[in-house]
Amino acid sequence: MAAEQAPVPERRSISAGREFARRFANLLHELRLQPGIQRKAEVLLDEFADAHPNLRASYLSRDVDESYFSDGACGWEAGARPKLQAMAIEGETLFEFLAFSQGLRMHATPLQTVMHVEELWLEPAPQQPFVLRCCLYHSFPATTLLCASTGESQEALHNFLVRLKYLRGF
Repeated sequence: MAAEQAPVPERRSISAGREFARRFANLLHELRLQPGIQRKAEVLLDEFADAHPNLRASYLSRDVDESYFSDGACGWEAGARPKLQAMAIEGETLFEFLAFSQGLRMHATPLQTVMHVEELWLEPAPQQPFVLRCCLYHSFPATTLLCASTGESQEALHNFLVRLKYLRGF
């Protein structure tokens, strides 16, 4: 009689949404969030990955424009401590995630609201590396700001913008 083989466990394929959530959650640990906020953020990211497996584009950055925190609504520590910003596009929806010392902000808007994309390359001072700053102007009174200060993050942001412009028809 032939020896029975143990059943091979099913391999769950890793979707683009699941990979995005994994990368974002890994970077969340750098923020040293309070345990309750950390767990809630991980649950929300897991739910996002289940609901949005087929991302068309994504971007993660440790660089966050300071204007997100200038009104003080997120607390004084939000601008001073590490933070994380991420963008994801699935279908016709643009998702934005902003993690900071006291919490996580999530925002979703129709991709069609992006009316203009502005890229600005800045040299903050002589002999200093360039910074890429991008503004996504929406059809309602809002602007999404993205920043990249290193070569790797600038390339990732540029790739995200190329994809966004393609999907938006620019």
